[in-house]
Parts: sequence; C-alpha cells; structure tokens
Amino acid sequence: MFLISKIWLGYGLISVVLSAFLVLIISTSQLFNQSFYRLVTIHLVLVILSWINSWPSRIVYTEDSPYFARVLFEHSPRLFKSFTFLGVAFCHIQSWSSIVICINKLRTANPEKYEERNKFWNRWCLLIYGLIIAFGLLAANYLIVIPTIRYLPETGNFVFIVMNLGDGIMNIFLVGVFLILYILISLIIGLITICKIRKHEEKGYHHSSLVILAHTFFRVFCLLSLMGSFFLQIEDFTVEMMITIFDFMTFSMTYMLLFCDENVKMAFRTSCSSGDST
Repeated sequence: MFLISKIWLGYGLISVVLSAFLVLIISTSQLFNQSFYRLVTIHLVLVILSWINSWPSRIVYTEDSPYFARVLFEHSPRLFKSFTFLGVAFCHIQSWSSIVICINKLRTANPEKYEERNKFWNRWCLLIYGLIIAFGLLAANYLIVIPTIRYLPETGNFVFIVMNLGDGIMNIFLVGVFLILYILISLIIGLITICKIRKHEEKGYHHSSLVILAHTFFRVFCLLSLMGSFFLQIEDFTVEMMITIFDFMTFSMTYMLLFCDENVKMAFRTSCSSGDST
C-alpha cells in the first residue's frame, strides 16, 4: 500500500470512529435537543458512508492494491461505476447538507422565533435530506459522464476509456460550475449568518454558531483548493491532492464539533466519567 493511502486510511479510520461516536452521543444525550444537532447527526452518517464508498475509486485512480481491485472488478465490473456514481452523488449531497445546516443556524438565530423554527426543522429534516439525496443522485446521473473503466489482463492495469471531446468539455464545464456555485452559496449564506448571529448573540458567538461558521468557511477554502487542483491538472499529483482535500473537507464537521462545541465536550466528559465509575 502506498504511503499516501496509509495516511488516508489512518486519518479516515480515526475520523470515522470519532464521527460514529458523535452520532451515538448526540442521538442519546439530552443536551442535544436543537434541530441543528439532528441535522448534524444525519450529516455525519452521510460523510461516513461517503468515505467508505470512496475507497474502491481511490484504489483504481491511484493504482494502489491492484490485486484487490482486479478481484473486485472481475467479480462485478459494474461495481466500480456504481462506486464512482455514488461518489459524485455524495459530493453534491455533502455540499447541500453543509449549506442546509448553515441555513438552519441562520433561521434559528432569532431567540424570539427559535422555538417555532426549531420545531419546523425537527419535523421536516428527514424530508429535507430526502430531497438533498434525491438531487445528488439525479445530478450524478444526468449532469456528468462517468468514464468507463477497463481492466487489461495482459498488463494488469486499469485504463479509462477516453470520452469524446464534447463529453470531456461538458464534464469540465459542469465541475467548474458546481464548484463555483457551492463556493458562492456557502460564502453568501455564511456571511449572512454571521451578520444575523452578531445581531442576536450580543455576548459573543454561541459554540454551535462557531461550529457551523468554522465548518462553512473551511469548506469554502477546501472547495477553492479543489477547484485549483482540478484545473491545474498537475500530473501524478492532482488525484492525490484532490482526495486529500476532500478527506479534510469530509470530516471537518467532526473536528469542529470536538474542538468548538461545549455540549459535545460536556457529553464526552460525562460519558468518560460514567465509564470510569463503572
């Protein structure tokens, strides 16, 4: 296994364990009664699934662990296309999930309307995420042409069937459009949220506000980095760079919660103390 793959695996496994731990704590503790945390729980489940789904594509695109990839490909060649399709869908889903969480914080910032709006988000969050997932799947199906993968037994390598020029140009155009779109939407909503929160939280930012603002602007930075990496297309560097950036972006919510959210810290201390007492 390549060194970069070991780094991805180590970082990812630690992040998955922490994310699953957060899902468990948020789902069982009475401290997390805000709709914000319910949205975050769904988001964390999605990022765990996204990371797991990304590994077959990583193996193929980086040509790491060729034996495993070959066995999997020979068993079911359509699996690779499915993993790639879901990977594209998860990119859209994660972006909209982060935007929706930021909108939630924006809409619930006013203390006078908090109860009413918090109930609304708790009631409709599953429907909202259902629509997000549906959009992600539709976008992956209709708005991008996924390259066809072929395995060559004589060389033991995977090759990608070159799409025609029109499909290639359209793919580059759509990737650029969506990256710019998500950057602008996240940036605009993030800035509006800052203004709204500053208006209603006069004593300083609430810890959950810090989490979502840090997460939103970190995602903007990562999306800008992804766009730069994609358009630079530096040989033998672009794929590894894009996957690394995507990993940092994927689990950013996990670490923002762990480092910035006081409720998470309190729940963590409580669980540790209860574990010691038993």
